[in-house]
Amino acid sequence: MNILLTGAQGNFGTEFCRQTRVKSDVHVTPVGRGDWAAMDEKMATADVVVHAASDLRTSASLAPTRLLDSNVMSTATLLEAAQKWRVKRFVFLSSCAVYGEDMRTGEDSLCCPITINGISKHLNEKLVAEFCTANGIEFQILRVFNSYGGDDRFSIFSKLKRALQNGTSFTLNNEGRMQRDFIHVTDVASVVMKLLGASVQHTHLNIGTGVATKISTLVDMVWEQFPQLVIQRGSIQEAEYSRADTTRLREFWHDDFIAIEDYVRKQFAAYVAS
Repeated sequence: MNILLTGAQGNFGTEFCRQTRVKSDVHVTPVGRGDWAAMDEKMATADVVVHAASDLRTSASLAPTRLLDSNVMSTATLLEAAQKWRVKRFVFLSSCAVYGEDMRTGEDSLCCPITINGISKHLNEKLVAEFCTANGIEFQILRVFNSYGGDDRFSIFSKLKRALQNGTSFTLNNEGRMQRDFIHVTDVASVVMKLLGASVQHTHLNIGTGVATKISTLVDMVWEQFPQLVIQRGSIQEAEYSRADTTRLREFWHDDFIAIEDYVRKQFAAYVAS
């Protein structure tokens, strides 16, 4: 299987490449930020596109053109190249942000995104579904919940890590009442790898553990390990509850997931030291 992988230098991409190195029947062509000009050459031998590239750093208020180029036009470019080179399958890594504040996360639920990230992911989903359906390309849209681990730079753990390393305070919003479905990047990559080798009838799939954990519980666990952690209170409008409906996922994935409590107890100290 020849896989073209965008976002190859990101956290998911790095882990996905690590896992595929041991598979003799899988070849990954990585696409980083500087490789898009050579897309035709890279796409020519691909059986599958895994589109994991995403720009979470650019602000819509500062550079809207760059943001749209990175997060929307990149998808359009890939889709047209996939059609040109007769790629068989297109897999897009979306986000639970497409659900917005709605606690219903069945894949057929109405999506009401409220953030720029959620809105752009939802627009990408629509582009992928409409284009691939019209052009006979098999596709899957994977709504990844709160990913952490690896070289993570965006989760709550990355914020805790920076606070500890820099001696700055960590802001705990809304007393940590929010509950989130956290899934380790190793598990995300493993699920995607298994999906590529399976025949799955669903076009939309949640990638999460199906378990919600309260933010305050995790912060307390970190504080027990690092009592020097300075916590300041904050308030921000956030959805209080988000958990993946994993009914579809469990049709083909039967392994255990890394428990987030185990990660904090066994791996977080090493993560901070790195």
